[in-house]
Amino acid sequence: MSRPVTDSPDAPLRANVRLLGEILGRVLTEQEGEELYRLEERVRLLARLGRRGDTGASRALAETIAALDVETQAVVLRAFTVYFHLANIAEQHHRVRRRRELELEGGDPRESLAEALALLAQEGVTADEVEAAAGGVSVELVLTAHPTEALPRTILAKHRRIAQLLDGLDDPRLTPSERAEREVALAEEVTILWQTDEVRSHRPRVVDEIRQALWFLEDSLWDAAAHLLAVWRGQLPGNPLRFGTWIGGDLDGNPNAGAETVREAVERGSAVVRELLRRDVRALAASWGMSSTLVDADSRVAAVDLPADRNPTEPYRRRLTAIWERLGADDYRSADELRGELDLIETSLRANGGSRIADGGLAALRRHLDVFGLTGPALDLRLHSRQLREDPVATLEVLAEAAALQRRRGADAIDTLIVSMTHSAEDVVLAESLAAQAGLDVTVVPLLETIDDLRGAESLAAELLERRPSSRLEVMVGYSDSGKDGGVVTAQWEIFRAQERLAWLAGERGVELTVFHGRGGSAGRGGGPTYAAILAQPPHAVDGRLKVTEQGETIAFKYGLPGLARRNLEAAVAATLLTAVPDRIGEAPEGARDTIEVVSQAARALYRAVVWDDPELPRFFRSFTPVDELSLLEIGSRPASRPEATSGAGELESLRAIPWVFAWTQTRCIVPAWLGAGTGLEAVRPTELRTLFREWPFFRALVENLEMSLAKSSMGIAEGYLELVGDDALAARVFGVLRDEHDRARDAVLEIVEARELLERHPVLQQSIRLRNPYVDPMNAIQVELLKRWRAGDESALRPLLRSIAGIAAALRNTG
Repeated sequence: MSRPVTDSPDAPLRANVRLLGEILGRVLTEQEGEELYRLEERVRLLARLGRRGDTGASRALAETIAALDVETQAVVLRAFTVYFHLANIAEQHHRVRRRRELELEGGDPRESLAEALALLAQEGVTADEVEAAAGGVSVELVLTAHPTEALPRTILAKHRRIAQLLDGLDDPRLTPSERAEREVALAEEVTILWQTDEVRSHRPRVVDEIRQALWFLEDSLWDAAAHLLAVWRGQLPGNPLRFGTWIGGDLDGNPNAGAETVREAVERGSAVVRELLRRDVRALAASWGMSSTLVDADSRVAAVDLPADRNPTEPYRRRLTAIWERLGADDYRSADELRGELDLIETSLRANGGSRIADGGLAALRRHLDVFGLTGPALDLRLHSRQLREDPVATLEVLAEAAALQRRRGADAIDTLIVSMTHSAEDVVLAESLAAQAGLDVTVVPLLETIDDLRGAESLAAELLERRPSSRLEVMVGYSDSGKDGGVVTAQWEIFRAQERLAWLAGERGVELTVFHGRGGSAGRGGGPTYAAILAQPPHAVDGRLKVTEQGETIAFKYGLPGLARRNLEAAVAATLLTAVPDRIGEAPEGARDTIEVVSQAARALYRAVVWDDPELPRFFRSFTPVDELSLLEIGSRPASRPEATSGAGELESLRAIPWVFAWTQTRCIVPAWLGAGTGLEAVRPTELRTLFREWPFFRALVENLEMSLAKSSMGIAEGYLELVGDDALAARVFGVLRDEHDRARDAVLEIVEARELLERHPVLQQSIRLRNPYVDPMNAIQVELLKRWRAGDESALRPLLRSIAGIAAALRNTG
């Protein structure tokens, strides 16, 4: 979008948000009446004044909300929820727009491949060195169905359409009438959004989750991945990008997943990819009219099993038609077989004046095939170590189905078996034995999810290499359960140390190491900017090979729009390329490990004392947060707790890390993202920590994620949930500890980053959070009222309550 150079870079974003807000106001008035619109505006105004310290406004807000009946509360909630959907769309679109503007201005966009190559050149890395490193770069993004995406696909599709209309409004050539037409279309989409229920009426099946993931593949990843590969191959050799998925193959505690869903995932993924390839082939066939009456072609191109009178003088169209039919009949045994036909076409084109054609549409088709093959994302299987021991018969049934699919679809269709909660080499050996019995050829990957298991990573890997020597080693590190076990600071540090030790072991044994990162969306589950996270890993832990999960709502946030998908894929590949250059990532500064060890020990002691050593914490947690009500929000096929759930500490232990984080986030505490950090950071002199922040990417990423989480927290809003606890002494005691630790963490972070306010160095993000607060604060207040009514037996409060959960998730975005 063109604009005067004096304008603020975020002026178009503000204009988009203002336009969408005005449209929503009109829709709200039309659909619910002027009185309801005035009420929504009054609630928002009171919330804004309360944020500015007006205690009278805060009291008035609480009284206004408490006086509303359930139906009116529900409508107010929906108004704020839809506003957040629209604001999120505008922000996503603005990211794409800013990227385009930077390119038009002639600069290298941040976190781009061009920027990475420029950085390497500045550091004296030669083109030959870069090319050698690039050949080994591998980035595999693994989509999972972890239930933090609260929105159904219908609404996600609406978001895509609204973003397209905003993009159209950026065209400076629009006439007034054309602009008016687009604004009318926006109003139509917002009206549809208003009349579409964001809360599902039934729990999605595994097959629904498979379909949702494939929708992202069709709608954005298909073209975004091919576009990135074109950019890469324009400068570097190889194919760095690959996709995987757990959806349908994740059997860890999900009774709804099994042999049938494994088959469904592989076959449905393969069918979708074949249809996308057929679409590409059909488009080429429709476009290519090259005739043998004008130009020669290799006689083998036209030698296909089609009637002689079908395109007799158009050999390329004839071959493409045959390929289209073979894809439709599922007649290819492997992607290499199809590549052979495309090789023949390319060779003929280049030999007969068609190199430009070969480099155009044919190359695009080949890039799609190179990234996705004929089967789409490779399906990973995941089983809990306990399942392997306690139910080998059911396990063998699943593995046998996977083996049959391998024989039908090829080894790339299923190539990994992950063992959750791996505690010893025996867990991996048992999984390998069962896979061998079933005839399944997979790499068995231990998943280390507790602090103790992370500390034992090196000895476990050494034992595995001794028992079955291999040239490759893959180990998965889990951020979610390790964070729930020991707190975010200790989890991050122990994952870093585990990678260091694994990298040292791999180097000593001459083994190629791949660390598989099980990251979630929130900071408490390893979330945060991917680019910074990759560069924050220890030397040689990545070395050009990245494998990482993409979970829950982060899939929609990062890949929902094609432009965003291209940007985020490129960021991951660019950062991974930087790690591939030998010795570019330096060692931690002198004394850094000892310093962080002190921080970690103090942080973990506080975290364990609050979460695991207090027998009353589970009771406080269940009453203070909507954790029990989360199970009523139909957002995932998997139960919130593993089957061994009991009560008290045992109940907390069996609760999955995702609802643990999700529930705290709803209250605006976001406890898992910072608990223990304040005490830990206070244990070291601020001057030492400031030095580490400047010099050590690992510590800088840790502190910046803490800063973001603390900025999104609001202990004042969270205090409103205390009336749900029912035990004043318990509420005061536990919340007092949490509030004090939150304040310590905030003060320590401000001291380290040398700022007066959180996110002072990131004004755009800071402003975004500030603008959102007057809208999300009332949602929390309404949620408290609805929780009281629901828990008192008011059935009518349930659906509005579920909408409050979905709305707050939309407002805060990285919730789980």
